[in-house]
Amino acid sequence: MTSVIVSEYDNVVANFSDLTAKIGFKPEKTEMTLIKPNVCGMYHPSLQLMSAVIEFTSSKTESVVIGETQSMLHTPQEQYERLRYTHLLEQFPGKLRMVDLSEDELVKIPVPNPRVLDELKLPRMVVDSDMLINVPKIGSHPITTITGALKNLFGLLPERRKSSTYHHLGMDNVIADISRVVKPELNVLEAKSNIVLGVDPLTVDIVGCRFVGYDPLEVDHFKLIAKERGFEIEDFIEKIKVLDF
Repeated sequence: MTSVIVSEYDNVVANFSDLTAKIGFKPEKTEMTLIKPNVCGMYHPSLQLMSAVIEFTSSKTESVVIGETQSMLHTPQEQYERLRYTHLLEQFPGKLRMVDLSEDELVKIPVPNPRVLDELKLPRMVVDSDMLINVPKIGSHPITTITGALKNLFGLLPERRKSSTYHHLGMDNVIADISRVVKPELNVLEAKSNIVLGVDPLTVDIVGCRFVGYDPLEVDHFKLIAKERGFEIEDFIEKIKVLDF
């Protein structure tokens, strides 16, 4: 059984450490933690939520890095400024960095039992991080129905022209392949006035659908990933335990 926590936004911001512990997330001290918000996409996690995630993480790691790749519309550095994320550097001096992952060295990682990608080219910082925290904001998407925790990991691919590189392969297939390789330790999904917390991005996204009016049975990459785990999507949903706080 997979558990997630659903709680009001303000409660999560105020009690982040206690709530994550209730889903069994109690990380050991690490060297480097990478936080991946959706900065260059359409839906951006709030500054206050990012501050709570960094405050929690900074006590568990030597170095905290916020990382994002470029998109056709934005560069990470432009967005860090526009969204006022750069204010966090003053809040956590000497502890926090913000980087453009598209400029990092790339590492080829084979995809086990791939659908469309035999390998992923990932920024070295993604591969070398001791802990990956995935911080998306859920919303609608014209191709993948929703964008949430799983779709946010697509944003770790370094190409600026992601559409021309990957969309012809089928975005749901690409997301399913990424999920075989990139496995965040924690997912923090902003969903309107609520936050969904969980260690499994598929479970977090399924629960997050309730807040944006989408049926998880209609999201193709949910079905693909559940099938890869040996479940029909309906059976996988039945195994989810939602803890409301």
